[in-house]
Amino acid sequence: MLRLSENPNPRWPADRALLDDLGQWWVARVKPRNEKALAWELARLDVGYYLPMIRKRTIRRDNGKPRKSVLCIFPGYVPVVGYEEKKADILRSGRIVKMIRVIDQERFVAELENVRRALEHEMELGLHPHLAVGLRVRIVSGPLQGMEGLVIDLDQPDKIFLNVEMFNQAITVRVSPEQLVPVEGQH
Repeated sequence: MLRLSENPNPRWPADRALLDDLGQWWVARVKPRNEKALAWELARLDVGYYLPMIRKRTIRRDNGKPRKSVLCIFPGYVPVVGYEEKKADILRSGRIVKMIRVIDQERFVAELENVRRALEHEMELGLHPHLAVGLRVRIVSGPLQGMEGLVIDLDQPDKIFLNVEMFNQAITVRVSPEQLVPVEGQH
């Protein structure tokens, strides 16, 4: 298992905004448990990527000691920039099952940007293995101001789902219900 310091940077190049690569995004569908290894390989090749990860703390069953892990939020997927320019080198890694062209680049980058902002502000995140369907809301104050998400349980209006359609998954963030307003024009 990797130490926390031995994980790849979530973004390569580290200081590059996701929006700077609009129009160049592809998604690598990788073999199981190969996301980080591919990220290291992409960085070595100087190929851009975004691999959002969270820290998870669990208690070991065998000795009761805490264990810290860094997990990929979207297992099996690595968003890649500029695949076409270094296609042969990227595929030579042997870690990729297939490459998927991102058709709606603006939507994809906006969804990834929502994830990035939630991670940047160290929000309490949850992972949801499917896309969410519900009431679309906009966050009107706080660090996530301007983001839109879904409330699927009106008994828990503080749990907002942020879909990433390309991965058919979502993450959840907790936001005070007073920070939310319904988006107009919904059916």
